[in-house]
Amino acid sequence: MNEVHSLERRIVEVSKTIHSSPELGLKEYKASELLSSELERYGFKVERGIADMPTAFRATLATGRAGPRLAYLAEYDALPQIGHGCGHNIVGTSAVFSAIALGRIADRLTGTIMVLGTPDEEGSGGKIQMVKAGCLEDVDAAMMSHPMNYTSPWQPSVGVDCLTVEFTGRAAHYSTPHRGVNALDGAVLMLAGLNFLRHGFRNDVIYGYTIDHGGISPGIVPEKAVARLWIKSTDLRNLAHVISKVKACAEGVAESIGAQVRIEHPFPVFEESIPNLTLMHAVSQNLTRLGIPFRPPEESSRSLAYVSTDYGNVSHVVPSVSVVIAIGPRELTVHTEKFREAAVSKAGHEALLAVTKVMAMTGVDVLCRPGILEAAKSEFLKYKESRFADGPFAPVYD
Repeated sequence: MNEVHSLERRIVEVSKTIHSSPELGLKEYKASELLSSELERYGFKVERGIADMPTAFRATLATGRAGPRLAYLAEYDALPQIGHGCGHNIVGTSAVFSAIALGRIADRLTGTIMVLGTPDEEGSGGKIQMVKAGCLEDVDAAMMSHPMNYTSPWQPSVGVDCLTVEFTGRAAHYSTPHRGVNALDGAVLMLAGLNFLRHGFRNDVIYGYTIDHGGISPGIVPEKAVARLWIKSTDLRNLAHVISKVKACAEGVAESIGAQVRIEHPFPVFEESIPNLTLMHAVSQNLTRLGIPFRPPEESSRSLAYVSTDYGNVSHVVPSVSVVIAIGPRELTVHTEKFREAAVSKAGHEALLAVTKVMAMTGVDVLCRPGILEAAKSEFLKYKESRFADGPFAPVYD
């Protein structure tokens, strides 16, 4: 797309600037200001600090003719210690410049072009807060990108819930353990029990855990122990079932050793993504037009890609697509130093420019090609009706 081509130098410059100053979730002040100011330069009206998040923003540009409202989703938070090891410098920059490219041909389009700046994907999930705040209620379709080790019209994602499990016992001298209640025993027994429970779980369930606090000294029976768990499944119904089993295990262990247990959910649940074949097909056509090889969407599977993202929550409220673009070989792994380096490599810059073109071209399709949005909405509603025929699903632990 010519508009993207003319912006190439600035696109790469913005991506490199964000990458060089990594900021953690809800503290992305520099990145948020850089991206929103760039949009203002090209005539977008920007609202900052929306949805009670200081680094969130909404930018809008109306074409002057009634039509769909298309939102590009921008991420720009970094990881602790690793920095942009998930490549969000590419995610945010591609969203903003896809919108800017459309804005430069707004006189040939219909509807409204939007960018939603969505903080803290790596933590609390800013998109979830924006959904709850109603920021997507007037959006007809949403689009974003994400760097990866392969290229595809969509990125399947699974549900994830995060738990903090705190056992409280009673301190004692280690030579008289019978006078105390060992909270660390509670955490260890619960995690051991979880490894036995997994035999009764579906094979799509995976989890990771840490013990963040396990006592002060080996000479003191630990009065407090804290474990964190991240548990994933391909759908929320099964995830809720697994969580109920984990809670029952923790409570049973606590009762058996005479401890107290408190279980909290520090972050909202990240939902599995809903695929939209209509939007995937539009992306596929544009990848083909640009001569970019890609993995067909039917070859992607949630069982093979255990990615979790708050984009999944967006896909439950509006027809959406998340384009995956390769920035390195298949052995490249996200959330690593090598991935961070790839995000500003020559291959990373080329991928950034390519996916910006793809998203801009797909944006033109959504805004102007007859029938695309209608088909995407119809598919979205049919999927929701069939998947949740017995009513909206609410996790059992709400």
